[in-house]
Amino acid sequence: MSEQAGAALLSARNISKQFGEFRALSDVSLEVKAGEVHGLLGANGAGKSTLIGVLSGAIRPDSGTLSVAGRTIPLGSLSAARQAGLSVVHQELMLFNDRTVEENIFASALPSASFRFLNLRERRRKVEATLERIGAVVDLGRRIDELPLSHRQLVEIGRALCSGGRVLVLDEPTSALSQPEAEGLFSAIRSIVAEEAAVIFVSHRFDEVFSITNGITVLRDGRVAGSWRTADVDIPSVTRAMVGETADAPRSARRTGDAGRTVMTLLGSSERLGRIDLSLRAGEIVGLAGLEGSGVSTVMEMLGGVERVDGRIEVEGAPVTFRHPSHAIGHGVVYMPPDRKKSGLWLDRTTAFNINAASVSRMPAFRWLDRSRLEGKASARMRQVGVRISALREFTGRLSGGNQQRVLLGRCLDLRPRILLLSDFTRGVDVKAKAEIHQLVRELADEGIAICLTSSDMEELLDIADRIVCMQGGRVVADQPSPELDKHSLLTLASTASPHPLHA
Repeated sequence: MSEQAGAALLSARNISKQFGEFRALSDVSLEVKAGEVHGLLGANGAGKSTLIGVLSGAIRPDSGTLSVAGRTIPLGSLSAARQAGLSVVHQELMLFNDRTVEENIFASALPSASFRFLNLRERRRKVEATLERIGAVVDLGRRIDELPLSHRQLVEIGRALCSGGRVLVLDEPTSALSQPEAEGLFSAIRSIVAEEAAVIFVSHRFDEVFSITNGITVLRDGRVAGSWRTADVDIPSVTRAMVGETADAPRSARRTGDAGRTVMTLLGSSERLGRIDLSLRAGEIVGLAGLEGSGVSTVMEMLGGVERVDGRIEVEGAPVTFRHPSHAIGHGVVYMPPDRKKSGLWLDRTTAFNINAASVSRMPAFRWLDRSRLEGKASARMRQVGVRISALREFTGRLSGGNQQRVLLGRCLDLRPRILLLSDFTRGVDVKAKAEIHQLVRELADEGIAICLTSSDMEELLDIADRIVCMQGGRVVADQPSPELDKHSLLTLASTASPHPLHA
């Protein structure tokens, strides 16, 4: 990626937007040059989503101007932004789940003259070439709902590229990608900007931002808190700009000696895995590590009652059979899925509804109608997970991705679990919120809850877990206390099969 500054391709000037009494953006300006990857950072609620909405034409600001390649763009117009070459890949994917990969990409690119008159063979070649640029090996004939989350995200990125965008906004594009997939995406980004396009890269992962970007802009409380060339700034300075203070460093993993009795064991297999032997202990945090396709997500679904188990599960020493997640909940096992939009939350319902949804059926019938009691219970849970109380009656779909993740965690805690399964539990969460969620998870473990969690960020697993169980190719290849591992050794284990799998 060239460090030479090109002409200003995107210029947003003095953008302000207010929703009722809440001021989402105040006099925000952003300039991105041709050939540049520009990082846009900020804590949850800082204004990133609103600014992205303005750039895409989905939100009309109260004031300000927007131009692409020197041409002023009408504000609040999706079609005008698209015609100007502005494409957004949202953190919450916008795909047609019942259509194929090819149909999804073609639907987005259809207005483009370069696509409109292509025959089917030429169209497919262009779609394949686009996906190849980002290292996506995906069957074009498969339906979106048949793909894992990481592949769906790559399809969304490919769709934006195929529509001919000159300025590509990527909102948390690697949140569901394994490290090799992320590296493939970074290679594609470098190719894109080498063609004098520009990329706005929104991420909470500092290592990625400092690796791929030329410039960084930080938002805090709806204002620009700082803007630098990447080479001229360091992580502590960016962190201070984001949160107004230095976020606490993650606490060292607790000693494995703190773990208590075994409360859950899995001895079995499924259609997609070999034989698995896994145990969870009270008061212990187990990090389940592995790359895409390793079997990590399948094990979590088996433990949570989503995936059928051919074998044996025991809870507190007694054999159990889970045919549905509700059966697992009945035994104190609560599973938080990784895709909050598809299988976690009702985005068109309030925050209070979402937090109470799983536990309300266990209340006496007269309490269903007691709104104040339900909202009081939801408020207490919101305080615990760090969601502002003013969002109590707000539609969950209007919250930032990080706050949606907290709401989902709050609902899981409302079920009073003895065993808590958290898949990609800080996906889309900023650095300060991540530290707070880590602290909450540790406190839950200190109360005796057995916790098994996954994350696409291996450093995060090493920071928070007491014990790491690493999987590769559908089997366990290592089970070690986390202080005995580092990121390099864990990645090596996850990507290199062991001839003699170890049992957890």
